[in-house]
Amino acid sequence: MDPDDAVVGLRKAQQDHLPELTLAALRWARANDPDFPASVDTRGTELLYRAGDLRRWARNRPRGSAGATDLP
Repeated sequence: MDPDDAVVGLRKAQQDHLPELTLAALRWARANDPDFPASVDTRGTELLYRAGDLRRWARNRPRGSAGATDLP
């Protein structure tokens, strides 16, 4: 099975596929980023996502400019 086809929840996605992001960042993006991938299934109340879609989103998401959060 292709790892990009794996269907996972956000916690599993963060642990296995997106360790550079925090779970909180993924949850924030799910709620606020219109480009965040749509869920493909559910397990109980947990939304499930295709791992490849999440990796593609993470690779293409806009980055803040260097020093954007620095205080004057």
